[in-house]
Amino acid sequence: MRPTRLPLNRDATRALKRGHPWVYRDGVRGSAPVGTHVVLTDHRDKVVAHGLFDAGAIAVRVLGLELQELPSLIKRCVQQADRFRFAVVGGQTDTWRVINGAGDGLPGVVVDRYGGLAVLRIYSKAWLPHLELILNALRELPWVESILRRFGVRAVDGKQGSEVLHGPDPGEGLVVLEHGVKLLVRPHHGQKTGLFLDQRENRRRVGELSPGRRVVNLFGYNGGFSIYAALAGAARVETVDIAAPALEDAKEIFRLNGIDPDRHAFIATDVFKWTPKSNPDLLICDPPSLTHGKSSDGAAKRAYRDLAEKVGKQVAKQGLLATASCTARLDRGAWEQAIAEGLASSGPWSWLEGSGAPADHPVALAHSEGRYLKFAVLRRR
Repeated sequence: MRPTRLPLNRDATRALKRGHPWVYRDGVRGSAPVGTHVVLTDHRDKVVAHGLFDAGAIAVRVLGLELQELPSLIKRCVQQADRFRFAVVGGQTDTWRVINGAGDGLPGVVVDRYGGLAVLRIYSKAWLPHLELILNALRELPWVESILRRFGVRAVDGKQGSEVLHGPDPGEGLVVLEHGVKLLVRPHHGQKTGLFLDQRENRRRVGELSPGRRVVNLFGYNGGFSIYAALAGAARVETVDIAAPALEDAKEIFRLNGIDPDRHAFIATDVFKWTPKSNPDLLICDPPSLTHGKSSDGAAKRAYRDLAEKVGKQVAKQGLLATASCTARLDRGAWEQAIAEGLASSGPWSWLEGSGAPADHPVALAHSEGRYLKFAVLRRR
């Protein structure tokens, strides 16, 4: 069957030529059933791209500039992405992102690796009719023993939970390696697909900054930053999170790595209402997204500014603040401005370094929305 042809307006055509992987609803004339393979044409009726027709504000998920058959395209994208990970992810690691949506040519598809388990998450209804093609490509990867699909994307599946699509059930808890550190992942119920894999290199950097320091990890979840700090020789690590079960997992991660959790502290409370008894030498603040779909950019900036003001006063003089944002609403410049405004009330500070997601989270060149993760280390002078 020949793909449906849909004409674009000039703005949408220019965005595609710059490399953007989405066509918004007002950029295309006509429609098609969700999941339909479509060809996109310019004002001269020349084919400029192809993709999958989607529901919602994004009308088309762009798959490339030259028309290709879906089975071969998906297989090629999966295999190339998998080979690339083995080239860029450091040793003593068996967990990373395998497919990062548009950055790997499959916008709306995420696949994470946990040992022999591939966890799939679909962020676009356009992929649902082609799910079996994705599974076929994943099954051919030599390390894949099981494939699990995680639900929880309201616009796509509208439900929570998970489903095993291939191989044996991985069970409730898996132990994986990240730079030689043992981490406990719960693929059926953990955040995202089980762990926040995008913070891998930032966790390692926090470990390098931790020897001899008193460390507080706010919004600590299951203690990823905390275990790196403890293994590096932090004097004491306090992990704070509102979710008590996550903190129990953090304690288990300490035990898995030969660290006595009783030598440190795990505090189940609301971070926004908690203050440390003594100011730490290194404070880690990695909050969940502080903005929502209907939030304005101004409200987003205020949320990060107010949090920075609160935590900045908790850091010891000459101490370090490692902070992050996972919201795509604010670009790096706006986020850094919010942090600077919030810290101004606690005296002079200096930016030391900044980073984003690691190399296994590639972003399409013109897809600024994909550069969501911001991480920075600052020093209170």
